[in-house]
Amino acid sequence: MGSVNPAGSAPVTLTAHPLQRCGAWAIAVLAERAEPGDVSPADLDAVAARLVEDVLAASCLPKNASSPDWWKVLFALYPNAKATHASRSRDAQVLRPEVSDLFAPEEGSVPGLPCTFCSAPASRRWAKSNLPMFDSNKALNTLPPGLDGWPLCRGCRVAMWALPYGAWVTLGSATVLMCGNPEVERAFVERNVRRARRIQQLGMTGVPADACAETVTLAALRSVAGDVPVDAVLWSFKNDNQEPWLRVTGTRQAVGSLLSRIESHPALRDGWRRLRRALGRRDKRVGGYSAIARTLFNEEQQRADRLLQVLRKEFATPPKDPAAVDGWRRLARAYQEEMYGMDVERLVPARQLLATWILSERNPRGRFNEYDKVATRPYDLAALLKGAAARLLRDGHNPPDITGVLPTLLSAGPDGWRLRAQLFFEVVAELVAAKAAIGARPDDEDPDDATVDATDTAVGHTDDATDGESERLEFEPDEEGAYA
Repeated sequence: MGSVNPAGSAPVTLTAHPLQRCGAWAIAVLAERAEPGDVSPADLDAVAARLVEDVLAASCLPKNASSPDWWKVLFALYPNAKATHASRSRDAQVLRPEVSDLFAPEEGSVPGLPCTFCSAPASRRWAKSNLPMFDSNKALNTLPPGLDGWPLCRGCRVAMWALPYGAWVTLGSATVLMCGNPEVERAFVERNVRRARRIQQLGMTGVPADACAETVTLAALRSVAGDVPVDAVLWSFKNDNQEPWLRVTGTRQAVGSLLSRIESHPALRDGWRRLRRALGRRDKRVGGYSAIARTLFNEEQQRADRLLQVLRKEFATPPKDPAAVDGWRRLARAYQEEMYGMDVERLVPARQLLATWILSERNPRGRFNEYDKVATRPYDLAALLKGAAARLLRDGHNPPDITGVLPTLLSAGPDGWRLRAQLFFEVVAELVAAKAAIGARPDDEDPDDATVDATDTAVGHTDDATDGESERLEFEPDEEGAYA
């Protein structure tokens, strides 16, 4: 399950298990060490002591306390632990021995079994009461033969309770990150450790609401990984006694290149920010930062292309501002090119055919609506393209040759869907640029027609890269409002 920790090596090992790995990084950050392997026995003692004090501070609050949020976080992860159970004693002197015993050093007189995570000698065995997402010690058919729990060394025991510091936590769930670049994992954990401190001091109301694990991941990818190909996988889970669940989402390896391209191009940055604001208006509960970040994460074994889906919804009633539409078209194009290597130029003949056919009508709205209805349906789109080419021929036009892109454009697989989506964005952008009346919002309902506000224009970057150091693209709000 994890790495091997030979006798006499560092007390904390970074293993392949996502929960232990997050906790090991949290220990390193709390101990102010570069890596988990740099943590000394004295560092581990200090981190364990801090965990004890933090658990006691949260668990010994009176029942009528106004801000028990950190206890709620702990209870969500360890609902059956003696230190967090609803029936626990709230006397710190009574509870301290039980909490301290969780992280006590190994018992030298007891033969050690290999630790479940790192294979170091382990004299303690834990089960569901202290281990999130593990079975009860009554489920003997899933445990090692003859054992009433999973063997854990001291370093891994501390790591499993340092988990809420390094994870993105809510009052009911937690999310950890796995990434091929360990520096990204550390950056993710560092941000969450700072957030955990604020939750302990101020409760959940003291941290930004418009952020999520995905926004923190994107910020970490851009601050550390740059445009180096690397994917990120988020393990989100709920560990209560009624309906526990686990959800795995991830990015594609090209996400760093996409983000780098977005922040280096003014039109793409503008498109990203306009989309972020649009999504925030449509779902104020989630907020724009979280909503747009989640479009770059897909469920395990799925390719949903959520960014293209939300852009398609925005294009259904395109704003009349050509800059807004062009920014979104460029954003979709950058996504297609970076994520899938799509050659968008192949769509030029089909785009010209449809745009010419729509604009040749005195009232283009009717023809645009015809196209809109069939834009995602291969069979119906083929019939429309055939009819449009025939009409242009009868009207004396020379329609472009679209036979080169037609087989892929009309295919039933995901490549065909993505190509048809991009064609729609390209056609709409050309129609808006030509000032065609295709259903733009009225002036008083077009939020993207206004000048971008001061917060969103403070990017200070141009194409010729001669204007000094550029400000970074915003991915998540911080305590004051926004990470730059």
